[in-house]
Amino acid sequence: MKICLVGHSAAGLLAASANGSERQTALLARELAARGHDVSLVVTGLPGEGRIVDGVRVLPAWDPRLGTRFLRALTYRYPRLYRVLRAEHADVYYSRGAGFYTPFVVRAARDEGAKSVLALASDRDLYSSSRSALFAVGGSRFSPLVAWLAHVAYRHWALPAATCVAVQNREQAEACDALHLHNATLSNIVVSPVAELTEAEPQRDALWAGNVHDGRRSKGLDKLAELALLLPHVSFTVAGTVGGESHRETIDLLHRLPNVHLTGQLAHAETERAIAGHRLVINTSPSEGFSNVMLEGWALGRPCVTLAVNPSGLLSGDRLGVCAGGDIESMAAAIVSLLAEPEVCAAMGERGREYARETHAPERVCEAFEKLVTS
Repeated sequence: MKICLVGHSAAGLLAASANGSERQTALLARELAARGHDVSLVVTGLPGEGRIVDGVRVLPAWDPRLGTRFLRALTYRYPRLYRVLRAEHADVYYSRGAGFYTPFVVRAARDEGAKSVLALASDRDLYSSSRSALFAVGGSRFSPLVAWLAHVAYRHWALPAATCVAVQNREQAEACDALHLHNATLSNIVVSPVAELTEAEPQRDALWAGNVHDGRRSKGLDKLAELALLLPHVSFTVAGTVGGESHRETIDLLHRLPNVHLTGQLAHAETERAIAGHRLVINTSPSEGFSNVMLEGWALGRPCVTLAVNPSGLLSGDRLGVCAGGDIESMAAAIVSLLAEPEVCAAMGERGREYARETHAPERVCEAFEKLVTS
């Protein structure tokens, strides 16, 4: 089968560090190629020539240096993207998350008589309240209008016109059903960790991982600081890049707290090692798709404690961790309770390992993808 994936970055294939969505696109591309499919990844704004990485043909959609300023999107970039996609003659076109380019992916697929799969990257992709974060245009005064138009095109044309909307959890499926969008669950991939990590003895208590910048959602960084203040005897690690003037006060506070250690940006292998070195993975974000860090924590036998996110109810009934239902004091109490009961923590961790193996192993996800696009 010929499969064309489209994204705004190839960092998941070309770099040691990538965000969750980029990493999932790269994992899917790599694993499908390993199963014998002809796989390409078309990347918007990638300079240079095409190349082959791990069996995946990485193709630039356009050169970010070319085109007439203010007109380049309509006169150069998106017309070229459409031509590159059509030239692939793929059987399936796949894109993850909301983007300016998403409608062109669906249009190219329809014109090629191919199938199109649009995967949700976040629970918020469907809703107009997220458009300023999804479709920001720098500091332009036209940014609100552009963001509104872009989200209208994504939500009211691209998603309904796609062959299928791929969802990550039960909540996204229910939201798509309510909007009458044809959808199917396509789980995220987690690769089995090496024995060295699965056998590691944790040295610290709780790991929070994420990248936070100006103009992007904070992922609950302020709630993390509040949690660290509530639990001065619990050791916290903040893994990832946290910056931006809008978050400066919170970041300065985290640096001052003696029970918090900020690592800065980490390569993926270093993040895995950090997860293995902690007893719990924590998440204070108000919304997620399906956190890679949670998945990698489960694969390593580390329970997850969250403030608000509970994908598919997996944290209900103390199955794979605990969700505090939005209450920071309840989250603090859950962390203290789990740290005081290592047997309970270990049992949750073992259930997490089993769940990751059964649902998120590469072969399971690829089989689900193949079934989805051939049904």
